[in-house]
Amino acid sequence: MQPDFAELNRFLLDCPPFDQLSSEQRQWAAGQIKAAYLNEHNVDELFSAHSPALYIVRSGGFDLLAPDGTLIERLESHDLFGFPSLLTGRDVVNKLKVIEDGIVYILSAATFDQLRQHSRAFEHYFIRAHEQRLLSQQGQRSAPFSPQNAPSSPATPDFSRAEGRAALSNASGDSLQCLVGEVVTRAPVGLPSTATIQEAAQRMRDEKISSVLVVDEGKLVGILTDRDLRNRVVAQGLDYNIHVNAVMTQAPATVRGGQTLLDALTLMTQENIHHIPVLDDNEQPLGMLTNTDLMRQQKSEPVMLISALNKAPTRAALVQEAQHIPEYMHRFGLRLNDAAAVGRLLASLTDTMTRKLIDFYEREHGVAPAAYVWLAFGSQGREDQTLSSDQDNGLLLANELNEQQLAWFAGLGDYVCEGLAECGVPKCPGNIMASNPDCRRTKAGWLERFTSWTESPTPKALMYCQIFFDSRNVRGSKRLYQAYREDVAKLGKSEFFLGNLARLQANVQVPLGLFNRFRGTESGKDSDLIDIKRHGLALINDIVRLYSLHAGLTEPRTLTRLQLLQDSKLLNRKDNQALAEAWQFLTQLRLQHQLAVWGTAKPKNALDPDELSTLTRRQLKSAFRILKDCQQGVSLKFGRSG
Repeated sequence: MQPDFAELNRFLLDCPPFDQLSSEQRQWAAGQIKAAYLNEHNVDELFSAHSPALYIVRSGGFDLLAPDGTLIERLESHDLFGFPSLLTGRDVVNKLKVIEDGIVYILSAATFDQLRQHSRAFEHYFIRAHEQRLLSQQGQRSAPFSPQNAPSSPATPDFSRAEGRAALSNASGDSLQCLVGEVVTRAPVGLPSTATIQEAAQRMRDEKISSVLVVDEGKLVGILTDRDLRNRVVAQGLDYNIHVNAVMTQAPATVRGGQTLLDALTLMTQENIHHIPVLDDNEQPLGMLTNTDLMRQQKSEPVMLISALNKAPTRAALVQEAQHIPEYMHRFGLRLNDAAAVGRLLASLTDTMTRKLIDFYEREHGVAPAAYVWLAFGSQGREDQTLSSDQDNGLLLANELNEQQLAWFAGLGDYVCEGLAECGVPKCPGNIMASNPDCRRTKAGWLERFTSWTESPTPKALMYCQIFFDSRNVRGSKRLYQAYREDVAKLGKSEFFLGNLARLQANVQVPLGLFNRFRGTESGKDSDLIDIKRHGLALINDIVRLYSLHAGLTEPRTLTRLQLLQDSKLLNRKDNQALAEAWQFLTQLRLQHQLAVWGTAKPKNALDPDELSTLTRRQLKSAFRILKDCQQGVSLKFGRSG
């Protein structure tokens, strides 16, 4: 059967990698293509007549099966198969099962080879696709099916690590993605802890630096900055001959040379510091990174924005500076095109504004009367905020406070939450904020609440747990927070609680229906829309949180949780990697959608799949298939415990 040439040419234009061919190459390819109508009666005969060849699904639905009957991939319109044999010269061994009759386009081996020779992009597409197919099949062989390692979704050619790395590489033009080790080129300047304060000051003068590393036997033990000399030595009238270990900052925050500048900026913002030592993988000092280095690399943009927020002298000035954040983040998102980086930077900005508001409150009402922690929950806690994220925060207080102390913290909660709202961070519709007495508790009070949730996991309790188990210390006592978080982690390991949490997650519908077709989650003006936050990203966060609770982890970030779970007995490495890739893709897709609807009344998390490119639709279906299979795995592993 010969297809209509004009219609076929339009189809190929929307079918990667044919869209990367020149117009002449694509038209030539269209002239070489044959079409066949496939049903269960003629499928084997057709393959015998044409293999090896590249096959392109025009309509219908098919399952590509390995010789042992294992499903490799569910195929539908625009999907490609047959290329592994064309690339390797090996015999065709896979089988095709017809799920729904349809039309398949056939490209001969000779035509395929001609296109490979004349288009590098065309050839690389299939090389990457083949690599990913091998990785997927290898993972299936090494991890036989069991409730402990239920397989994740079959990989598709487009949803691969190779393309993920390429996307990251393309995004990395922004200097926040540069590695710290590439920026820190000056050899470390260090002194032993037994050096005198005068010797340290002289060394800093001679080297023209504002900080020095304190190193004993090759290991970093502290840092001495010009601020330390000013505040801890000169202002206190200390003898310049005492040792630096008496005034240095001990066990300072550090970054690795292999981390990005964004990692460094985030940590420096969280710790409110201007110098941070850089270490190699063996804990050996590589040098020092300063705010000046960041400003030089970043041409003043995010660093200057955070600096402007930090330097705001009043609440009104802070609110005024915060008005620049949405427009800046829009430009930053368009330029960087890295959703994870955008989320972390937004969380850093919210953290900075929170700390400044706490400073203003303490300036008016005196310092905190007891140990406390300002907690970030939800997206701020996970550092995956968007411009549409609202507040989720609370206060962790020391036990046994009197009424006057409690009143001070009540005022703090009201002041900061109102201030954040003025700065553009909306109040939480569910009132999960430190201004709510229910979110302002002593350690004993919080543990009592978590105990109630885990022992009596009602639907409402489970909903709260999805928020409150993702927490982070924004400001306050590190010791108090660590003790609280470790106790909370112990409560979260309850098998009864995890079983109920697993059943809740199993009830979330993944927007993929019969024959691998999209299923809308809400009605739009002209078609059904898919909420990729609730039915995609949130579900991944929920699944990863479940495994993290089982493992007793206290880390809130989804990707970091997956890294820590790499040796988990319940979540095998293949599923771990699949969840990470799906999270990254969906996060990126949501960012692109939010940038596209910027300044309009269109929903920020719900999109129309018909408006996506063919490649993006494939990737979205791949992500949803991963979620479906991981949902099944969660039910098998935890569902019986509830």
